[in-house]
Amino acid sequence: MKFIKPKGSTADLREIEYISALHQTGPALRKDGSIRAEDISLFLMSRYGIVASREEVSGTISKGFGGGGISESDGDTMDLTEIVAMLLIPSLVSAQRANGDKKITRSDDYDVHGPVGRQDNNFIDDFDVNSGNSSDTQDADELIMVQKTATPTAPSQKTAIEDDRNLFQYVLQMILTDAIHTSAESPSPPLTVDLVRSIFLFYGEKEVASDYDLLQRMVDLALQSGQHLNADVFAHCCTSDVDLYNVEWEERLTSTYVDVFETFRSTKKIDKGLSTRRSVEDVEIQPEPQDREGEKGEMVNEVLKKNTFPAIDYAVDTFRSKTYVILVWFTWVLCYVNFIGVRGGTNPEVADLQCGKYEITTAKGFWCGVGQGVINWLKVMFKLVVLGSIFVFGASIGHSTNPRNPLLVVMSMGFVALYTFVPLTHEFKVLPSEDGSNYELSTYKSPDELTIFLVSAQFSVGVMLLLFCLQNILDRSIPVKFLEKNRGLQQVLASGSLFMERNMKQAATFKVNRMIRNALAIHDAAAQEKAALGKESSYGRALLTYSKIADATEEIGGYWWMWNGLRTGQLFEEEGIWLSNRVMQGNLGQLFLCLVLIPIIIMMSEAVNDFYKLMNALFEFPLPAMWRIYVPLSFAFLFAEINSLGLVSVYIPSTIRTTLKFRYGSIGSLHDDEFQKMRTQMEQASFIFGSMFWGCFLSNVLVLFVTFSIVSVFCLPSFLPNLLKLVSSLIASPRFSHRQSLGLGTTIFIKQLFLMLLEAWNLGISVLFVVIRMVTLLITAFIYVARVDIPFLSDSADEVGGMIIDKWPFVFRKDLLQHEAHRHPYLERIGVMYMMKLRYGDRFGSEAGTSWRLLFVYALFPWLRKYRIRGEDSLMAEVKSTGEVVQSTKNILSCLSPKVENKEVESLKEEIERLKSEVDHLTSCLAEAKTEGNF
Repeated sequence: MKFIKPKGSTADLREIEYISALHQTGPALRKDGSIRAEDISLFLMSRYGIVASREEVSGTISKGFGGGGISESDGDTMDLTEIVAMLLIPSLVSAQRANGDKKITRSDDYDVHGPVGRQDNNFIDDFDVNSGNSSDTQDADELIMVQKTATPTAPSQKTAIEDDRNLFQYVLQMILTDAIHTSAESPSPPLTVDLVRSIFLFYGEKEVASDYDLLQRMVDLALQSGQHLNADVFAHCCTSDVDLYNVEWEERLTSTYVDVFETFRSTKKIDKGLSTRRSVEDVEIQPEPQDREGEKGEMVNEVLKKNTFPAIDYAVDTFRSKTYVILVWFTWVLCYVNFIGVRGGTNPEVADLQCGKYEITTAKGFWCGVGQGVINWLKVMFKLVVLGSIFVFGASIGHSTNPRNPLLVVMSMGFVALYTFVPLTHEFKVLPSEDGSNYELSTYKSPDELTIFLVSAQFSVGVMLLLFCLQNILDRSIPVKFLEKNRGLQQVLASGSLFMERNMKQAATFKVNRMIRNALAIHDAAAQEKAALGKESSYGRALLTYSKIADATEEIGGYWWMWNGLRTGQLFEEEGIWLSNRVMQGNLGQLFLCLVLIPIIIMMSEAVNDFYKLMNALFEFPLPAMWRIYVPLSFAFLFAEINSLGLVSVYIPSTIRTTLKFRYGSIGSLHDDEFQKMRTQMEQASFIFGSMFWGCFLSNVLVLFVTFSIVSVFCLPSFLPNLLKLVSSLIASPRFSHRQSLGLGTTIFIKQLFLMLLEAWNLGISVLFVVIRMVTLLITAFIYVARVDIPFLSDSADEVGGMIIDKWPFVFRKDLLQHEAHRHPYLERIGVMYMMKLRYGDRFGSEAGTSWRLLFVYALFPWLRKYRIRGEDSLMAEVKSTGEVVQSTKNILSCLSPKVENKEVESLKEEIERLKSEVDHLTSCLAEAKTEGNF
């Protein structure tokens, strides 16, 4: 279960590439990682049911967060740097707001690392808080940042970034040092268009630097906070246009859709067929904790939603409770096995073609048999599809995360009772045969142990389903204010999916903070190696340092590590693992098969005992001892139980392992051609539940048969003596061979003669080794027939003639990727930004604010620049714009204090002159050597 993954920022970059591959919806992956308007439009519809056309997305989301004059001429595409800038919004907003809420104190009681096990949620220890940021900062060991209202164990501390003010100052200092060559002691430069242009030119953004209107808007945004570009002004520039985002949403037990759209509730209904959004003036405002949403009458945008039937959406898992859906499908399986299909019987007279009147050897007899077989399978399909769909759909009514009428839940209770308690309490037979011996459907219950076990399981599951329905009704009937006052009751009645969504929100914050910490660690390491790297800019030093650690890897995971992460919730709250409902359904089915083996072995033991009694009564010849049957039977069921328990316990860790390997880049995504194969035919994911259930069933049958056969052979009276003789002969031969090969003084002729004799002997006995290999492969295949989560065949053995033999692991990964494309923590956060932009329009996310955040990304994550999409004229901006940078730098430096001298620039000029003189000297020496003929 362990695997190798990249370390630090390399793993973060692989995950950014991964979400780009998930977000794209075109027929082929765009290797540049870009996201287009149609991708966003389809994502909003699939994930939230929001209708937004490509043109509307291009005019709002793409324009505000990417394109629209910032970097792409079409205004329709966002690159990965803009995606990262969008991901940083909640963390930056949290950092900005925390500046006013924090105070500096001296305390020996407060643990700077936070709660135990959460040290890596803070990056205060990952970089020097006094690295030239401010002259009035105190010793880092004496500074402890304390939330004004939170306690060390409060939930908000778990996801808060420590030392937020220094983060803005740290990044800004890198920008100013690199772009205009100021030092930490220099005063803040005045805010001018030349300053902003110089910064963009340094980062190669010539297209943005030539957009005077955008630069002026950026300056105007900054001037709202101050006249000089300092840390506070920079923080304002990065967050003022997205201040409507509420950081408290991350701790609320609500869905992301409710977070965005519950603040304003329109009193008007939207007519179907109208525009997807319309301005609403008459609104009712629900008070927010910080009252940031404006006054009554403030303009908001309404969105049009389509009913995507979330209660049965198994690609996004938008139903209310995973456990309820699992039990619904499990109930249908039990109902089918007990009364409809397997044990419910079938009436051969229904749709009978009367094939008995034809000879099977004739053409009519053959085709009649084929037709009868097709009809029989159509009957099975009718039972499964029609009866199963009616039950699953009916039992799921009213069980979505959106508030609905409680009467719908009462209807679902009726379907549960119809398929569980009615067949258990009333005996009826449907479509009987003429003689009354067969029925197409029967609720007759035989008194054997297996029937008692199955009926008891169906009754228990039905009771649990009704309890979930009652919980749903209470949750939607009790007033929200009462539930808010009684947190314990709210936790009991809350939707299970809401807990998972809250985990996704917290995981997104954790992962973004970790990405920031990893980037700061690289900059810190680069600063320590400044002299060795030979680069004066932090941008260049960071790139070199990143290239050094790009190939660094580490081993993580493990069977117990994953189960412990599930137990503590770490994998949910930090990694944002979302387990597919299909996998969990299959896992429960495997556990059920494990329990079914208990009544089956009891029935088998009784059958063996009855058989011996019958044989002794009918015949007088002696039968084998009963232990020779019971021992193989016991071993067979023991190994079958071990096989079932192994499957039950390994599937979820294996799913988590595969998910993490995709996220960390251990399995390729954006740049892997194999990933493209898993983006098509996503409907194949519906095979997962049945494959896991019946795969486990078949695996148990095969293990039972093989184990019983092998142990039975060992229990034969004459087998053990002959086996001992054969083993002793085989053991003796290798020992003799080993002694001779190591013997001293033996001639080469004797050795070669011995090897020839041994080869002749092995020609006869090697058949045993071939049989052993065949049995080993078969036994392994019997076990792995139920492991659809991992490939069984190697890459070289899995493809014959261009056809993939074992495609089920690909199907399993398709289901995993389908959920990741909707539920990855980063995509959950990006979805919130999309909805906020649609909701608030120009009041959330502006081109000027996005441009400031892009500068933040350029400075902190320089390795992301390879994914920056620019116009053709900007590709050589680093080379062509040197003169413009120098000229703008002179304009800015002239505004600074005359006491400030750029020593770094002067030293660089001196170094350049010295190198030029050395080159001239070496050139002259080389010319003299050629003239004298010494070269």
